[in-house]
Amino acid sequence: MKKLLFPALLVCLAILSSCGKEKPTPAPTPTISNKKISEIYYEYEQHDYVSNDDGQTWDEYQSDFEEKTLRERWTWNDDKIISIENYSELYDDHSYNFTYNEDDHVDEIIDPIENEKMVCFYNGNQISKLEYYYEDELGKTDELVYSGNKIVQIAGTDMSYYAVITWHGDNVSMIKYFEADECVVEYSYSYDNKQNPYSGSNTLLALVLAKNNLEDFALMSKNNITNKTTKYYLLPQEESYSYTYLYNNSYPTRKTYFEEHIYTESGCLWKNTHEQRYYYEYLDD
Repeated sequence: MKKLLFPALLVCLAILSSCGKEKPTPAPTPTISNKKISEIYYEYEQHDYVSNDDGQTWDEYQSDFEEKTLRERWTWNDDKIISIENYSELYDDHSYNFTYNEDDHVDEIIDPIENEKMVCFYNGNQISKLEYYYEDELGKTDELVYSGNKIVQIAGTDMSYYAVITWHGDNVSMIKYFEADECVVEYSYSYDNKQNPYSGSNTLLALVLAKNNLEDFALMSKNNITNKTTKYYLLPQEESYSYTYLYNNSYPTRKTYFEEHIYTESGCLWKNTHEQRYYYEYLDD
């Protein structure tokens, strides 16, 4: 979970601009997902091109591929996730083991390889506080604020940093991250109308929180992200990313992310394309 803390870059940059605070909009409870992810596969391809005629023709000079390989395997016991095992040899992904309390709520999510864990505390049926441990040392504590059944704020206990989450219907529309009451970065999202397999239960919510990556909080949404815009207030800089899907019975079976960059250097045009594809398999398929 260490690599998935609020981005370290945001912590070290000086605060230059404020984007203000917005009152979060309450939203109804999402529909519980009835499909269970069993495996996730991953592949990518990257191509590099150069043009000497202002982009009329492109000559490819380099390419890189990773064939479709198993990335994660999810193990379930009825409606409880028992473990998520990471099979990646190239990426610093995490494996997770789940433990449950006497009320069948997620108690701890443990990364056995990195010796890291997140401990959940509850107010009734809602996760109210999170403790993150690294090498058995408490690293930080976050508290969650709700509007109805929706998380609208996640904050450090000293309020030195916090994220404000705004909802539109059943989906997260915007996330703003603050340090010292100044906005550092803003994420905005658009969605399809299909079912997001990560949404719907406290177990899946705990998994999203265990990843502890600000952008991943949008996985609490009912539907699947089709566009994400990131606005950095400290640089300033804005980036936009698009995602497409293949579906089976309203659930994604493949998610594709594609990006293309064109730039000028040494009197030539250079182009880089990068495509990532994630394949989802479910227990009842």
